Amino acid sequence: MATSRGNIVIVEDDTGLNQAVSRLLQAAGFHVTSFESAIAALSSEISQQADCLVLDVHLPDMTGYELKKRLAAQGRSPPAIVITAHDDTHSRREADAIGAVAFLAKPFAGRVLVDEVARVIDGAGR
Repeated sequence: MATSRGNIVIVEDDTGLNQAVSRLLQAAGFHVTSFESAIAALSSEISQQADCLVLDVHLPDMTGYELKKRLAAQGRSPPAIVITAHDDTHSRREADAIGAVAFLAKPFAGRVLVDEVARVIDGAGR
């Protein structure tokens, strides 16, 4: 039986992309929990055990940036990878402001996401 490489929490409101990213990271050996809203992620104890967050920027209830800030205020601040369809200066500044370890513009190659998550889990992104 393969061991999990780390606990990854995905927050992405696009159901299809959420499922695709979850399957991709699971196939790469990560334990994945996904949510379609920031409130659901905040309400879950699973996010307390996350080794890495994969956060969409535009969520229905708050931004991924705000979610990261709220988790940090609760004393939970795992590294975050930001994914967004809006690759602009403002979005990149916001990602920097929350300490995101990576910023991926949609569409992104699955291999790039896996590599970024692996970098975080292996300690290089911390």
